[in-house]
Amino acid sequence: MRLKTINAKIFFRYSLLIAAIVLCFLLAFSYYMTPILRSESSQSMHQISSNIVDTLDLELNAIYSTALKVISSNPVRDALFKKSNDPSEENRDRNLLANSILSINGPIPNFHKVNLYRNDGFVFEYGDQYFSRYGDRAQLLQESWVQETFKQNGRKYISPPHTDAGSESSEPIISVSMSFAEVYGMKNNNIVEVQQKYSVFDNIIQKAVLSSRSDKKSTKSVYVLDRQGNVIYPYGNDAATTAIIEGFRDVALKSTSPTGEITVDNPLNHKKSMGVYVQSGVSGWLVLLLEPESSLTEPIRTFNRNIIAFGIVALILTLIVTYFVSRSLSTPIKRISKLLRTLELDSLVPPKNMIVRSQFDELEELNRTIIEMRDRLKESLEEAVSARSHELQSRLLALQSQMNPHFLYNSLSVIGIMSEEGRNEDAVRFCRGLSHILRYTSSTNFSAVPLSEEIRHAEEYVSLMKERYGDRLECEIHIPEAMERYAIPKLVVQPLVENCLKYAIDVRPPWTIRITGRLLTDGWMLTVSDNGGGFDPAALEELKRKFGEIDDLTSIPSIGLNGMGLANIYTRLKLYYEDRMIFDMKNNPAGGASVTIGGLRNRMGVGA
Repeated sequence: MRLKTINAKIFFRYSLLIAAIVLCFLLAFSYYMTPILRSESSQSMHQISSNIVDTLDLELNAIYSTALKVISSNPVRDALFKKSNDPSEENRDRNLLANSILSINGPIPNFHKVNLYRNDGFVFEYGDQYFSRYGDRAQLLQESWVQETFKQNGRKYISPPHTDAGSESSEPIISVSMSFAEVYGMKNNNIVEVQQKYSVFDNIIQKAVLSSRSDKKSTKSVYVLDRQGNVIYPYGNDAATTAIIEGFRDVALKSTSPTGEITVDNPLNHKKSMGVYVQSGVSGWLVLLLEPESSLTEPIRTFNRNIIAFGIVALILTLIVTYFVSRSLSTPIKRISKLLRTLELDSLVPPKNMIVRSQFDELEELNRTIIEMRDRLKESLEEAVSARSHELQSRLLALQSQMNPHFLYNSLSVIGIMSEEGRNEDAVRFCRGLSHILRYTSSTNFSAVPLSEEIRHAEEYVSLMKERYGDRLECEIHIPEAMERYAIPKLVVQPLVENCLKYAIDVRPPWTIRITGRLLTDGWMLTVSDNGGGFDPAALEELKRKFGEIDDLTSIPSIGLNGMGLANIYTRLKLYYEDRMIFDMKNNPAGGASVTIGGLRNRMGVGA
């Protein structure tokens, strides 16, 4: 599509308008919707975080309630603290302890396992099965969760995820433990621990952040820390999780408000995320929910992509519409342009089937104006061509008329010399030849003549000159037979031979004149050379200057008889061939001078 066509102009302007409208709409929509989406996302994240905290608290409270029920049950306490050396009685007490815990929680417990640690190293474990053992009390006291439990002095302690040292399973657990005394008021040197599988907490968090659309992966990330900054979720920190947590740990833990928002720069990809945190009043756990800011604006980007797609469709429709609109304009204009391009002297009157019809009055008016212009132009061109034809004919007539007296002047000089020398018969023969030449030169036919006639005329002239100079004058003619039919201006070869003879006799004889013709691909070329003294450099420059004055063809050059022949020939060749003329003159390296003339065919009637 060319940029200056009507179709291109209309299309690009409408396209720019549509693009500007779409761009302004996208910017306004983004500016308006971004804070709204951020606010809605913040509210949604606060809701999800609160739901996670509430659900986790329910689970931890259920575990804590189980621990309170166990240590508050008198049958449990009696069976736990009863000591006997009788194995059967010990076994009966263990069964009683298991049945008591079973009666508290029912056949389907809401925990993974309950562990009771007595101050003498006795341990009772109740889960899928129950058993008792005596452990190393000193080693138990080295456990960090045991130390933290005793520090709470009867209050609950929630441990971070860990594996159960007394179990062969590597599955992580979270436990709620508390110390208690055998008798109220005594030292709390016994421990009850209620364990829950970590997968229970993991499922709570996963369900809370699961996307409502099953085909869309959630972009939210959840991190849970306890008061000490230990990571509760996710379990088994990798390098990426550790790097992200280090970025917000201090900010979140030092906050004085149980809820808040923070902006986190992901240290791995350096992308910003919006974070919402909620801290539990029950467990002290801090739940942080992160979502990349790019995900917050995803609806805007989706909407923008749809608008851009709509804009592309609109541009395509615009291209189609502008094509038909511009076609109704450009088709008549192209037809008018075609008419103007075919404007020639012989085709100025348009055929009836080329008359332009258009839906627009302005184009039809333009078409009528162009037709009227063609009519007026035809008249003007006919007048100009007629005037030009008469002018060229007059110039050729004037120039050829200059040749007759010029040649006659030279011939009368020769006859005078012959008469002075008493060569009467030679003079009579010379006069007969001269009459033939004068008949050729005085003909009123000023059109082109075949090259063969020009060569024959030159031969007659050389024959006359031999009457005077005899064997001292030699003439060689080499013309291809196919070249003889070419039409050339009249009286251009003989004046060149005459010019050679004029300057060749300045040297010792014999004086040789050569006429050599050569066919070109699209024209002819003829060279006339001699073995004389050549052109005087000053005279050569003067002739070239005169030729420069003749090139404008504004007037016939005013040149005297002496040295007039070359300028005369140059002028007539210029009028005849215009810019397709061949004319060159030079001094030969071996002596003498040569003049080359010629022309290309298909100009002013030149042909085979």
